[in-house]
Amino acid sequence: MSKRGRITIIAVVAAVLVAGGAYAAFALLAGGNSPDPVSISSSGTSNGSTGTGTGASLSQAQFQGTWNVDQNGSFVGYRVREQLGFLPAPSDAVGRTSAVTGTLTVNGLSITAVKVTADLTQLQSDRSMRDERMRTIGLQTDQFPQATFELTSPITLSKVPAAGEVVTVTAHGRLTLHGTTKDVTMQMRGTLVNGRIEVVGSLPVTFSDYGIETPNVGGFVSVQDHGTMEFKLFFAKA
Repeated sequence: MSKRGRITIIAVVAAVLVAGGAYAAFALLAGGNSPDPVSISSSGTSNGSTGTGTGASLSQAQFQGTWNVDQNGSFVGYRVREQLGFLPAPSDAVGRTSAVTGTLTVNGLSITAVKVTADLTQLQSDRSMRDERMRTIGLQTDQFPQATFELTSPITLSKVPAAGEVVTVTAHGRLTLHGTTKDVTMQMRGTLVNGRIEVVGSLPVTFSDYGIETPNVGGFVSVQDHGTMEFKLFFAKA
């Protein structure tokens, strides 16, 4: 075989390997059918009226006390933009865990305490290979299995919300992620539906703030250096 022939074969093999690597990277991380960003249940309304099927309103005595996270419908997750090298547009990668525990305490018309813990080892996206990789890169959930949020300032309401009424509040607290704790401020929306308190919200997260190395797979799949933590939580009266 001539030298030119050998070089041609090597070039073809290299091209096949590169294409295979790109496909493997796509199978590993590229986004598929990502769920929409979090939103309040459609039964809630923004004008204080009661939506269909939202149940009865609560008295102040019924509203105050301790509420526990109900895992039925609750989740905490991430949303990041991924770019596959040979595709023209990025896509969303979304992972969520329903393994969430926590409490919310109401005293009078003030929410005085909230603490929520999410088990990040249970994060699931539309690609199991991505989920497996998250154990050792990015969030490194094998090493940092939990994320927690704890309220640091009370949230005071003007009245007990009617069933189905959507209330928007600003929460100040501490977020612990990847072993690093930061003070955060985020907007949340809440409503009372069928006897449960529903709370949704999201928070932009810059990875370097929490010591998270931006994932990159062989140059084929890259991830932006920031993302969004999002959550939907249901609390049931203890």
